[in-house]
Amino acid sequence: MDTWLIILIVVVVLIVLALVLLRARATSGRRTAQRRVEARGRTAQAERHEADADRELEAAQEQRAVADHERKAAEEAARRAQAAREEAERREEVAERERASAREQAERARKVDPDS
Repeated sequence: MDTWLIILIVVVVLIVLALVLLRARATSGRRTAQRRVEARGRTAQAERHEADADRELEAAQEQRAVADHERKAAEEAARRAQAAREEAERREEVAERERASAREQAERARKVDPDS
């Protein structure tokens, strides 16, 4: 075989290898770019999800604060109701004693009254 033919074959093989390497590098570059785009999309989605979670957490904390306020108001109302009930019971007892006392006085008055 002639030397020029061997050189030509070697040059052709080197050119083919160079083309294969260039194509592999281009494919790898496209895959890397695609992964980069996907990663950015996932990052953006994660940031939106985190922002949604932050808003939900804030709303839950506000709801808890309202519930605590309402619970305290209900407890205060229950204390006032209990105090009012106790006062009403005390007044009923006083009224019952006064009624009993009035009946006793009326009974004594009838016993003392000569016209009865």
